[in-house]
Amino acid sequence: MKRSLWLFIVALLAMQLPAVSQIANAAEPEVAEIPAGSGSITIRITGLRSSDGNLSLALFNAKKGFPGKYERAVRKAQISVAGSQHVVVFDDVPYGTYAVAVQHDENANGKLDANFLGMPKEGVGTSNNPKSKFGPPSFDDASFVLDKKAMELTINLRYL
Repeated sequence: MKRSLWLFIVALLAMQLPAVSQIANAAEPEVAEIPAGSGSITIRITGLRSSDGNLSLALFNAKKGFPGKYERAVRKAQISVAGSQHVVVFDDVPYGTYAVAVQHDENANGKLDANFLGMPKEGVGTSNNPKSKFGPPSFDDASFVLDKKAMELTINLRYL
């Protein structure tokens, strides 16, 4: 009798294990696999209010430092605002998730000037052109996935 009770319990548990296992698998979030490789990111900057100064761009692959800590960026570029087109290309970028930040340093003093509240006096922009209510946009709002040989972004500068 004891043996048949144990067999019954084991059989009952064996029937429940697949259901428990399916629930655990269903709760795991799906993570899209990014293929191996690298590509180029072409960034067009629009909406400049003047042709003075420089544009600084930073490519980030993590939340840490985005959007204002350019020293934490994986790639950086600076171009003159002179001219009618403002394009920067980051070549040979490993596939992955990124966000771009742009600053228009109108007075070419090497920093983003801000008012007493910390709001930028000069133009700023990020990839995806997210609408921000208070403070800078988050990495998640500005992020995109590079998973092909070439992609193009347009960033519209905003002056607050």
